[in-house]
Amino acid sequence: MKIDNSFKAYTTGSVPPEPGRPPKKEPSDSASAPAGESVQISLRSSYFQAIEQGFADTPIVNSARVAELKQAISDGHFTVDANKVADRLLSTVQDLIRTHKG
Repeated sequence: MKIDNSFKAYTTGSVPPEPGRPPKKEPSDSASAPAGESVQISLRSSYFQAIEQGFADTPIVNSARVAELKQAISDGHFTVDANKVADRLLSTVQDLIRTHKG
């Protein structure tokens, strides 16, 4: 099985309008905004852009660890600790239950 480490974000569809927010105006025929209007990006938006860039710069897969595991499997040295797997599975389920209960 090949692991594809490329990540592509796709945006489709539209965002539903928020309650109490006026409906979006359709763009006019003119290509530019009238003089005197300006756009300001909030600090929160800048913060989210920085986070997004941080995720884009972070590799999704630890290639060195994958190579190490592949080598251990092919050499027959890879063993699975069933108790460790079961403990982590139970821990994950408990976290999900706690999160769901709120």
